[in-house]
Amino acid sequence: MKTAKFDVIGHRGAMGLAPENTLLSFKKALEIGVDGVEFDVQNIDDELLVFHDDTLDRTTNGCGRLLDYSLNDLRQLDAGQGEKIPLLAEVIELIGDKAFINIELKGINTASLVMKLVKLLDKRRFKKEQFIISSYLFSELYLIHEFDPEIRIGVIADDQPVVAFDFADEINAYSFHPCYSMLDKDLIEQAHSRGMKVYVHTVNDLDKIQNSRELGADGIFTDYPDRVVDFLAKEGLN
Repeated sequence: MKTAKFDVIGHRGAMGLAPENTLLSFKKALEIGVDGVEFDVQNIDDELLVFHDDTLDRTTNGCGRLLDYSLNDLRQLDAGQGEKIPLLAEVIELIGDKAFINIELKGINTASLVMKLVKLLDKRRFKKEQFIISSYLFSELYLIHEFDPEIRIGVIADDQPVVAFDFADEINAYSFHPCYSMLDKDLIEQAHSRGMKVYVHTVNDLDKIQNSRELGADGIFTDYPDRVVDFLAKEGLN
């Protein structure tokens, strides 16, 4: 019997192998052969910058709060190995149709800018079904649903699954993104019964990769997509 597809989603590109949320990281993930690429966006001067933290110290040669800098100043920083902090449009252009694109909304006032960009994309090259818009921020996801009820939405949850499931139902979410510690057979069955895929974050160990698949998850976010691709190939899967 043929097994269901198990999606490998590069977390912030391939952040275990290259500086996270950089074009280099996304190129690495695509070279490995991921099914999807996940990254974070923040609103800086009404532009969407691909960046995770609220502060600069961990991932760049800058320091202090992200929002205290102009877009131009942020674009001058080194985000690792000489890489710059990319704009959302640059990342989408790089990925093209090579993988599905999971955009995580990290800050307020990101929903409208994301939807504006998605609507402007060349429809001959990009399909709406190629995108998943995800977040912990229910208010931003609600706005996404209001902008376009057909866009695929992913609800991220690290706790309170009942609250997260109820909200996911309200906005007709496409996928549910629990952390690995929440994962069990019942949670996956609940999500599937509501018509949602289950994509688990963030899974890097082989035993957790295997367990996620055996429990029935539809895919995982991983810092090391090479490990997952190799594992699936050795098991004769995908």
